[in-house]
Amino acid sequence: MIAQSLQTLLTGVIDYAGLFPPAKLPMNQAMGNYLRYRAEPDAWMLGNFVCPAARLGELAAFSKQIAASAQPIRISALGRGGASGGEFMAGLDADRADIDACRERHGGKVVVAVLETKLPVELLSYEHRLRDLLAAVAEATVISRMALFLEAPPDDVDRLDGLLSAIQETPFAALAGYKLRMGGLEASAFPSCSRVALALAQCLRAGVPMKATAGLHHPLPRFDADLQARMHGFINLFLAGVLGQVHPLSPTTLQEILEEEDPCQFSFTDDHLAWRDLKATTEQVAQAGRTSLLSFGCCSFDEPRDDLRALGWL
Repeated sequence: MIAQSLQTLLTGVIDYAGLFPPAKLPMNQAMGNYLRYRAEPDAWMLGNFVCPAARLGELAAFSKQIAASAQPIRISALGRGGASGGEFMAGLDADRADIDACRERHGGKVVVAVLETKLPVELLSYEHRLRDLLAAVAEATVISRMALFLEAPPDDVDRLDGLLSAIQETPFAALAGYKLRMGGLEASAFPSCSRVALALAQCLRAGVPMKATAGLHHPLPRFDADLQARMHGFINLFLAGVLGQVHPLSPTTLQEILEEEDPCQFSFTDDHLAWRDLKATTEQVAQAGRTSLLSFGCCSFDEPRDDLRALGWL
């Protein structure tokens, strides 16, 4: 039986992104998988279905299954983004139109709960323009009844601090957060543990919630021979987020947690979880899951749970 602290840590944590590489499944297979996973015993780990806003219309093919579902289908919509502020806002208008059409078609049976979109990199160096843009974006997403997560590279501490400050100062900051890309299809797409630790520390310090995406197929770090890259572990990331919220941890300590490959250094009981001698109660884990690290997008639901079983944690 799974320890309560670990179940709390992982409840709703995997946003299924089967449409995206490396799986890159067609819509009929990806949505079919998602509907099937929702009926399985491990469904408690499953979060939203990740879908580009521009492809929400394809859900019409599943109208009967969606209508018959006992619970609404929850969607994380991926926005179009844009290379400039103007392109970004035009993309946002198109995203909202697609989302509104989806809601009208399916009623309350499809809930587009989150909009995740990339910010124009050029704006990250111009904080005043960034604040104006985020104020407009936040207002638009609140009107559309969605949380907003903004993706930007973690490699520039000052620019990320500027983004987090801009998020904090939007009128609807409680509904906004930061999205961190943890990998991709080539080695250069994987940020170092030190960069991830700094980004996590900045988000924790600013009180800005974070979501992650890509590269987190496995609970613990491992080297991928095909990619020639060290992949991050989702247990490491989420436990670092919890412990970093409960304790005043430095980026160096967060990095040590992210780098940990020995499963014996982690422990999970009904009352608490721990890495080495750092602990968080199950109640603190639940609180962190609502306010710091929320979920991660993964193109596989099977790999994460299979690896958890192999470790004896599931």
